[in-house]
Amino acid sequence: MYSQSSTLTRAALRGIAVAACLAAASAHAVSLKIKVENLSEADGLWFTPVFLGFHDGGFDLFDEGSPASPGLEALAEGGDPGGLASEIAPYGHHEVLFGSDGPPGVLFAPGSMAYTLLDLAPGSSLYFNYASMFIPSNDAFFGNDIAHMLFDAAGNYTGDFSVDIYGRDVWDAGTEANDTFGAPFSLIGGTSTDTSLNVETHGGLVNFEGSELPAGLGTLNSTFGSATPLARISVQQVPDSTQYIGFMGALAVIGFRYMSKKRMGKEKA
Repeated sequence: MYSQSSTLTRAALRGIAVAACLAAASAHAVSLKIKVENLSEADGLWFTPVFLGFHDGGFDLFDEGSPASPGLEALAEGGDPGGLASEIAPYGHHEVLFGSDGPPGVLFAPGSMAYTLLDLAPGSSLYFNYASMFIPSNDAFFGNDIAHMLFDAAGNYTGDFSVDIYGRDVWDAGTEANDTFGAPFSLIGGTSTDTSLNVETHGGLVNFEGSELPAGLGTLNSTFGSATPLARISVQQVPDSTQYIGFMGALAVIGFRYMSKKRMGKEKA
């Protein structure tokens, strides 16, 4: 005959196993590795920490031919992602991916890379945007005006992908004159001139070539032509621990049932 304590113990263990299975089955999140690489030549362009935005589709990073938002202006002129973080908040969430070069030790030098591991779910991460400022520049940046869909309508991950960014993909925020004056991370100095233009494809940064960069960053001798590779954004799914938990939970349920039936058979005998 079963004792009350053993019955409660088996019930508790079964409950834990079933809960683990249900949690794993209902979890729509996927674990993704998001990697950013600076593909510029050794004496080429740097870029600032990268804004990574995840949202339900209500957030719009920018539209070609339209004015930049205040958040995009702050990023394109000074590398500050804080404004974009506020703009995306009602529609999702964001991360900032820091490089390891500098000073201040958060920039992406030519040839460098960094990555982050994130657990993302369809509800809050259906779409993906990214953006970063090229330095030195007045307001040159890279980013995707059309958000990438990470999950389909059924909540399924749409698959790994990689985006190469070339010179023809550099954007001009239209918020400062491209005269080199007042550009961050440049020793040219001067005061920048505000403008009220639209976001357009950038015409080039050759006027910065030959300029010295501060704090031992070197001399900028190479910017970009139309086909110059500058950056790469890669998104790759990585193994998810919840799958292992669900599998072990399923084995536990099977094991409990087997042991219960076996014990019941012995006690009847």
